Amino acid sequence: MLPYSMLPEAMGKIAHLLPATHAMNAFRGLALNLTADFNPIGSLIILLVSGVLAFGLAVYLFNWDRRNTTQHGHPLMALLVLLPYVIGILLLS
Repeated sequence: MLPYSMLPEAMGKIAHLLPATHAMNAFRGLALNLTADFNPIGSLIILLVSGVLAFGLAVYLFNWDRRNTTQHGHPLMALLVLLPYVIGILLLS
């Protein structure tokens, strides 16, 4: 792992797609009272929204019964969980 501040700008944008980047930024800014690389409250909001969205999509897409052939949604809908991170790239940079 590298600190976010040491990453080149292009890799920094890609790092915004990773939950660990936001978790470490929020931890540094809110728990350790160190200088955060970007808004720690924004990182916390992104993590919370992504977690709630992931849970909701898992409940919606998962099928407990093997004999049930109805499908609630396409499995690629699970990629919607990345939406808060993509929005975070636009807002936090």
